[in-house]
Amino acid sequence: MLQLNRFGPMKRLREFDVLKGLSITAVILIHVTSHGVGTFDPTSTSYFVYLILNRLSQFAVPTFIFASCVLLSYIHGDDFRTITAGGLKAFYSKRFVRIIPPYLIWTLVYLVVKHIESNGTVRVTWGNYLNLLLRGDGYYHLYFVVVILQVYILLPFIMYVVSHLKVRFRQILLISIGVQVACYYLYEFYIIHYFPRGTRLMIWYLAVILVGVWIGENYEEYCKRERHVTIFLPAALVSGVLYTYFYHLSNIGQPVSSGIVNLWWYIYVSSTPLLLLYISKKVNIRFFERAGQLSFGIFLMHPLFLFIMNRIYATVNVILYDIFVFFIIYSLSYIITKWLEATPWGKYIVG
Repeated sequence: MLQLNRFGPMKRLREFDVLKGLSITAVILIHVTSHGVGTFDPTSTSYFVYLILNRLSQFAVPTFIFASCVLLSYIHGDDFRTITAGGLKAFYSKRFVRIIPPYLIWTLVYLVVKHIESNGTVRVTWGNYLNLLLRGDGYYHLYFVVVILQVYILLPFIMYVVSHLKVRFRQILLISIGVQVACYYLYEFYIIHYFPRGTRLMIWYLAVILVGVWIGENYEEYCKRERHVTIFLPAALVSGVLYTYFYHLSNIGQPVSSGIVNLWWYIYVSSTPLLLLYISKKVNIRFFERAGQLSFGIFLMHPLFLFIMNRIYATVNVILYDIFVFFIIYSLSYIITKWLEATPWGKYIVG
């Protein structure tokens, strides 16, 4: 498949599909294992298995955002060295038609799910629907759509700024860290009073956005310097272990500063996408590539199947059942999204 920029056709970069495929796998893993982290005995082996799988999959959403920023900057970076009304209109219309209609449809679907879950307490009304739609609270995963909409709205302007900075990778890395630290404290001391959940805001992911835009605009140059992976690998491993450890202490009621947990989370979810981008260029697994191409549809619908599976919970070994659930909801979401994409109206349902 070819993509276009103003200089003509460019080949589709399969590594971004693989990267999104790895990310959607992690998203499903997070949702399947989340109950174990909250309900299992913290001294049991099962708890630690679920904890490790759940926490080390937390790179999923930041990696999706990173992949989108790299790919869109790779395609459109030259278009936004100058901001024009025509360029913005073309960019927004193409992005929004792929994300807003599915968001409208799936928010309504999950309002019905919430109605069933709450035994009728959550009512299916236009007021509830609009409220959930505006806040990204249609279901536990739909906040991501609100975040990515914020990213799409501001991305042309971020591409414009980054394209005029004339900096190298190390410098954009330092700039991104500085900007992220500033945004973190701005949120903690001010914005939190108006938006109590920082993960719903684009500024929570600004480091991966800025780095992603720079890589997209300088992709060929970046790929020539693959030695960067020697930094990302130990950073991801060490921060992943420490993040999981401090989260565990917090989870069992030990006094742990949220700043410490967030610090290691930021390092982990910022270094892992860069490491996985390198890995995605090396692996040749068709399933992950295709799952990445279908990732938005899989993302939207898999909690529906998880809800159904939880309603018919089998009294068997929990771990074995969750493994079964993981493969069932992944397979169903994959197959149905693939089928819907082949229909004329599929883009309005699964993007």
